[in-house]
Order: sequence, then C-alpha cells, then structure tokens
Amino acid sequence: MSALRPILPRKRPLWLLILSLMLVFGFYQEKAKIQLNHYTQVLQENPHLNAMSPEMRSDWWHDNPQPQRIHYYIIQGTWSVFHGLNLRQLYGLKWGVSVVILLTFFVLDGLFLKTTGHIDRWPWLVVIYGLAGSIMAVFIALVPGKSGYGVAHEFMSFLQSPLPSLFIVLVPSLIERMRSKN
Repeated sequence: MSALRPILPRKRPLWLLILSLMLVFGFYQEKAKIQLNHYTQVLQENPHLNAMSPEMRSDWWHDNPQPQRIHYYIIQGTWSVFHGLNLRQLYGLKWGVSVVILLTFFVLDGLFLKTTGHIDRWPWLVVIYGLAGSIMAVFIALVPGKSGYGVAHEFMSFLQSPLPSLFIVLVPSLIERMRSKN
C-alpha cells in the first residue's frame, strides 16, 4: 500500500493564509460589487442624476440618502468615485471589476492547490472555470432578463469563493482514501 499524501498539510500551513486571503478578498469584492450595483440602480431610478456634475450628484446623494439592505449589508452612502461616472461607464466598470475578481480568484485557487501539495490537479481548476463560464455565457445569452442573470450570478459567486479549490483538493483525496481502504 502506497502512502497517501495529506489532504491539507499540517507542517506547511501556508494554505491557511491563502484560504484566509480568499475569504477576506471575497468579502470585500462582494461589498464593492454591491456598492456599484446600488449606485447603478439609483441612477436608473433617477434619470435626472445623469445630467448632474459629480459635485451636484454628491450633494444630491447627501440630501437624499438611499439606504438599502442587501443580505447582511446595509448601504447608507456611496463611494465618491461613482459620482463622476455615467451609466455606460458604471456597466463597463462592473464587468471589468468582475473579470479582475475572477482572475484573482483563479490565481488564489492555484496558489491554494500549490500550498496544499495538490498542484498536479490544476487542470481540474481550468475545467471547473471553463464549465462554469460556459454555463454563465449560455444563460446570459439565451435566458433574457433577471432569470438568466440570476443563474450566471450564482455560478460567478461559486467561482469567487474557495469552493472550486476545496472541491479539487478534498473530493479526489477522499476518493483515494476510500479506495486505499478497500
């Protein structure tokens, strides 16, 4: 019987730092996207804001607070950088930020695989991202409105978490252990 490598090595706990970084980054990237989506929604609901200067928008926002509860976030204000952007720029920023966040999580997933000693499984990471990305693209393209976006958002949320790398490390490792006992 060959020796099984540890699922999560105790002697080299650098993977804990990567996992912690993923969780902290995940929290803040979600907060940033919520702020961006909230500001975009307020601009859509108040079209007269589009014609205002950044200073006038800032004053309007101060005089007309737009609190909103989203899950456990309560949005009280907004970020001043948004006041200088129009709707088109906000949509572009949203997609650009999403791509950067997705690439960051891909790198963090790879680092997690490396620090746990399972870097040989990185092709599965590519497969998971490819499948999730394909499903997201299909739903955005073929299912109009909030339904398609909702499904795509759920898959994006999955990719923007430690779950892909945890699945890649844990599932094959547990299967190897089950086979070694038989």
